[in-house]
Amino acid sequence: MNSLRSRLLLVMALVFALGAGNVVIYLLDLDEDIRAHVLNEQVDTLLATVTPAPDGSNLGALPVQFSASDWRYTLYTRSAELIASAPEGATPLPFRSPEALPETTRAAITARLIGDDRVLVASRNDWEDCEELCQLFRERMAGSSVVIAILAAISLVSIIFLARWMLGSVRRAADLASTIGVAHPDRRIPLRELPEEIVPLAISANQALDRLSSAYEIERRFTADAAHELRTPLAVLDLRLQKARAEQSPDWSAIARDMNQMRHLIEQLLALARADQGGERRPHGPEARVGLARIVREAVADMLPAYEADLRTIDVAVAEGLVVEDAHRQLRQALRNLLDNAFRHGRGRVSVCLTSRDERTAILRVSDEGPAVSQDVGDVLFERFHKGVQNSPGSGLGLAIVRRILRNLGGDARIGVGPTFAIELIVPLAVTEADAVRA
Repeated sequence: MNSLRSRLLLVMALVFALGAGNVVIYLLDLDEDIRAHVLNEQVDTLLATVTPAPDGSNLGALPVQFSASDWRYTLYTRSAELIASAPEGATPLPFRSPEALPETTRAAITARLIGDDRVLVASRNDWEDCEELCQLFRERMAGSSVVIAILAAISLVSIIFLARWMLGSVRRAADLASTIGVAHPDRRIPLRELPEEIVPLAISANQALDRLSSAYEIERRFTADAAHELRTPLAVLDLRLQKARAEQSPDWSAIARDMNQMRHLIEQLLALARADQGGERRPHGPEARVGLARIVREAVADMLPAYEADLRTIDVAVAEGLVVEDAHRQLRQALRNLLDNAFRHGRGRVSVCLTSRDERTAILRVSDEGPAVSQDVGDVLFERFHKGVQNSPGSGLGLAIVRRILRNLGGDARIGVGPTFAIELIVPLAVTEADAVRA
């Protein structure tokens, strides 16, 4: 019974069976209603011709044979005291209150109030009429059964076609979904013709397909980038190793330099892949918040040995009290990439400045003494594998990783305005309790 069609058929069949059962029960009870109605009509007719006296002296004037039935009468007081009974010698009928509900018996019986304090109980033996009535109903029921059977067959066929029509859109959607794959990753389940109850499931499936398609695209891009960027370093390293076999004194420093460059490229590719996938974010909460000044100091401390070895200087000016949600690793990696980019390609002194732009965002600016570039030209630097100087060392991925990380966090990275080269990170701040109250 896992099939939706089977369940629909079962429900509709049960509804039809209940309706047919109610009709049969009504027809079976209808004969008793007719008996009670006929009895009351006949008693009204008799009492219209003869009104029993209070002492029951004229009770015998009521007919004992009427409408092909045997009649009996008994007169009582309201307190159930017997006054008279007819015909003579007949056993008195049991007392019945005029307000009592009718009973189903072989002899129909009813009670009427006579005057203010007398109760006439009347009974007729309508067994023969009842037999005729039952025979009539049996004949009618036999004919009705045929009609009900025909209606049941028509309803069953209608239910089957209705279920097929209702589920046709679901079947077409399933057929289309079966074609979604590597060859057609952009196809989605159509929502227009689906029943309302199934639309949420289809929407969730489409969203899952979007996520899978995005993950597939990230993997495809990573594979293409890795194959493209590793081809040249591997070829150069292979040539150096071949040359080293033929020489007595291999150039180990050049080999080590190529290895370091390849290692750096692989690390950048992996970092970019993680950034494309959204990074590792934990649920937000007060306990997950981190001071932005702390992240800046840790990133600067990571790069400080390299700067000191090259006799370069890093100036740090940070505003305290700025807090971000748990994005410690991502922001630290982004700032390290900026400092590494300034170390490899920048000039002179490097400055790191953290300020608050407004209540919701902070500006983290990293600048060096190199020449400034315009905003339009600078945006090209954030493209993957683009280098300001094509023959310079590096992978051309550092700034692309930085922008991807910041956009994942709800911020952005841009070229800074000023007399020297600068990059600004727009960092979203954590919502404080005061901000939440104002909102």
